[in-house]
Amino acid sequence: MPTCLHIIKSAQPECTGILRIVSGLAEHSASHGYQVSVLFFADGPLRQVMERAGIPASVVEWQVNRSDVAGVARAWRWLRKHPADIVHLHHGGLSARTLCRITGTKAVVQHVHGQVLEPDLSSVSHLTFRGADAVIACSQAVADSLSECNPEVVYAGVDAGSIAPPQAPGSGPFKVGVLSRLIPLKNIEAVIVATARLTEMGVDIETEIGGGGPSEPSLRALAEQLGVAGRVRFLGWRRNVGELLASWHVLVMPSMHEGFPLAALEAMAAARPIVASRVGGLAELVVDGVTGILMSPGDTDALIGGIAGLARDRDRALNMGKKGWQRVHSNFSTRAMAKRFAGVYDGLLERKMQLVQQDDAAIRSRPAGDAGDA
Repeated sequence: MPTCLHIIKSAQPECTGILRIVSGLAEHSASHGYQVSVLFFADGPLRQVMERAGIPASVVEWQVNRSDVAGVARAWRWLRKHPADIVHLHHGGLSARTLCRITGTKAVVQHVHGQVLEPDLSSVSHLTFRGADAVIACSQAVADSLSECNPEVVYAGVDAGSIAPPQAPGSGPFKVGVLSRLIPLKNIEAVIVATARLTEMGVDIETEIGGGGPSEPSLRALAEQLGVAGRVRFLGWRRNVGELLASWHVLVMPSMHEGFPLAALEAMAAARPIVASRVGGLAELVVDGVTGILMSPGDTDALIGGIAGLARDRDRALNMGKKGWQRVHSNFSTRAMAKRFAGVYDGLLERKMQLVQQDDAAIRSRPAGDAGDA
């Protein structure tokens, strides 16, 4: 059975979204003839999560650049010892691709998960992908940002179940949820401002923020400053995403940039509407006015209006959630995702086999005593 190694930056919680994609792929990979494993370039709790799920996971400390000579050597030794037919890179550029090639990988896939690079937020449009046999974009918006290749678009998938999940509570405070890294790019400040403004407008609202990151101290300070510290709860990183979504009425994502956020996909699978910025793949997932509400990035007034409308018309929120569940169930399953990935892998290995056969045929056709390029 061909092996597919997924290389991921870190086993820290901020890479949870990518790990959920890999977990969903692994669930169906055997039926497509692939054995999935994971290599992290920094350790963390997600390694144990993968292992408990039955997915082989290893760690090689490497900063993923040539200046980290010791890291290069460690990665080279590991890849030589654990050769893979396909290496699927979720992190790393030319250095990582080159290392995979010289250690015998048959095909290298580069996965692009967003339109900007962190931390400087430079556009991915300037990237080149020398050494990659295929490039995968997480959304059409990301694919359109890549100018130096012809990427395949493969959407993430989740399991939405065969029946719609239970409805959100019909009474009590309107509960707004956030699932995000706490960094400026995600614009979580807008959610706290919205909580304060909606409270002033008489909306009984509570906000819960699942995630962590460097912006957390300033976000806590903002909640204190606006007088809503009692209405805004910081939950840290949580594994029980399903339980959180079941307790919320809406998921809010006021991001300035997104690729194809798994949190939005999971919220729709939980039959919860989305209020989000019209950025990246969110516009490909959320149908404005049907499964959620989209707004211009940075438009806090629109964010407030969107939340207020759903808080005051909970039947509309419930209907949006149901339609969101139907959309995910029909179009964004893990099974469909795995099939698309397997199609990319199959095509790459088939082309590699054809090249080998062509080389063998060329060698056999040489006249006796021909030294070729020697």
